[in-house]
Amino acid sequence: MPQWRAAHARALRLAQRLREASVMFRRYAGELKYHPQTGVQGRIGQDLLDAAAVMRDTLSEVDAITRRWDEEIAWLRSLAPRLQMEDIHQGHAAVRDAVRLVRAALDVFSQAALHPETASLDAPYGHGAPRRVHPGAQCTWVAERAEELAVRLSSVALLKENLLLTLQTP
Repeated sequence: MPQWRAAHARALRLAQRLREASVMFRRYAGELKYHPQTGVQGRIGQDLLDAAAVMRDTLSEVDAITRRWDEEIAWLRSLAPRLQMEDIHQGHAAVRDAVRLVRAALDVFSQAALHPETASLDAPYGHGAPRRVHPGAQCTWVAERAEELAVRLSSVALLKENLLLTLQTP
């Protein structure tokens, strides 16, 4: 049981780290401008790049935690075979889906903010219109998805911790 409690605490710390990184993305969402002919206006600072790196590292750590969830479920079933685990399974699926969405948003952010394209004068109806993403909007999307992942990760960790508490009470 102590190893799973430590895993739950670790998940809560990772959720907090995601929230902190998303604050930096929110700040830049309001600062970055985009002009089709000239590209990104505003400076992408090292603090935003660091926040993106922290977010990628955190996603890797969340992946490591999710790989052990089947083992944890088997352990919980050994304690209480009749235990209803539907909420936990749904929480696990939601976290895995949210990880995938954050990772995809970070990939688009890297392309949009770090390697922006300029468009021809016929924008937004020209050949490049569908591929361009406003870097400020992309920062908002990354922040929203990271915050959603943080909520889902916290929720599933707290749900399992509460389940452990109910199993301990006589």
